Amino acid sequence: MKKVLKIIGSVVLAAIVVISTIKLIKLIKKYSFMGILKGLGIVSSGEDDVVDVSGNETRFLVRKSQEGIEAFNDYLDVIGYKYIGQFGSSNLYEHEGTEIVIKRSNLFNKFYLYEIFNEQYFEDTADYLLV
Repeated sequence: MKKVLKIIGSVVLAAIVVISTIKLIKLIKKYSFMGILKGLGIVSSGEDDVVDVSGNETRFLVRKSQEGIEAFNDYLDVIGYKYIGQFGSSNLYEHEGTEIVIKRSNLFNKFYLYEIFNEQYFEDTADYLLV
């Protein structure tokens, strides 16, 4: 009986390792991993409240707090994004006549990752969607 439990435990542990590795690989592929690590260091140290982790102003990292949310909203105001409304769990903004969707995700339960998607993103990815 102990041998069976050890085998089951080993299989469960192996499955957890495989699933965690797959999730980490997906995270690395989807985001600029080095940018996120650098951003985590900057936000954690308090150097800056809003950090562009993509290098092209499409992904931003902030501390998961009211101050972090306000800092990101202030940043959007400064660069000319105007709030229109909510689109599902994302916010809809207008920038230079183009509608922008900004999605907020939890990152390590201490930070928010904001991703900005514009019409061009949806037009470029529409070819890959299965109907």
